[in-house]
Amino acid sequence: MELDFEKSLTYISKDPGWVNKLLAGSGLVLATFAVFLIPLFAYIFTESASIGLGSLVLCFILSILLTLLLAGYFVQTGNRRINYSNTFLPDWNEFGKMMKTGLKYFVGLFIYTLPIILLSSVFASCLAFAIAHNNVFHPAAFILLTLFGALNLLVLILTIVFCPLMMANFFKELKILAFVNFKDAFELLKDNVANYCILILLFLALSVMTQIAISLLGITIVGIIFIPVLYFYVYLVAAELIAQFVLCAKEKIINSEAV
Repeated sequence: MELDFEKSLTYISKDPGWVNKLLAGSGLVLATFAVFLIPLFAYIFTESASIGLGSLVLCFILSILLTLLLAGYFVQTGNRRINYSNTFLPDWNEFGKMMKTGLKYFVGLFIYTLPIILLSSVFASCLAFAIAHNNVFHPAAFILLTLFGALNLLVLILTIVFCPLMMANFFKELKILAFVNFKDAFELLKDNVANYCILILLFLALSVMTQIAISLLGITIVGIIFIPVLYFYVYLVAAELIAQFVLCAKEKIINSEAV
């Protein structure tokens, strides 16, 4: 089994209710950003800083909840494609389940990225300290900062490169610690490196094509309306690609065991 990009672009059409589900998700994407217009209008019409600030806090919380809901739908879509082949898209009626899954996703992602966050923070602090004391170009300080910066860059690159792999591992069982379960994750990568390279290239291609499409859509007011639809559709395509990668890995593992 190999990754099928064409299938990832069309699989949602197999669901009889795909249009409604796509529009619902697109509406939530739009709401996640549009909700911040509320504090602006509240301040303009009331001229009250306290009301504007209060509505901003409430809208920020609402935006987080909507983001968790969208992330949960993204993950649940991939999980269903992995565990229930050719299943339909999830329904939107399980908000609690979606938010819980989305929260687990972001907690796991935070744990996974914590090393680079800490390393970058330490590097930034050392650099700021050196600048404040005019020691940046001191030979010893310069060499240490250069080596530390190189280490920071290397860890950042590795974190980005293997992020889709850890996401795929999380998609399988929806466990937070799957993001740092490198043993199980690299089982997916074993004998499946070519597909993983293709997965990364497809993600890059999707990102570039999405940005180009957004630039074109942003030219007209009518086009802007379709930007949330495009964003949500790309999420679903990405979920299918990750699911295909996991299924490819499982098939290869089964075949190797059979041999």
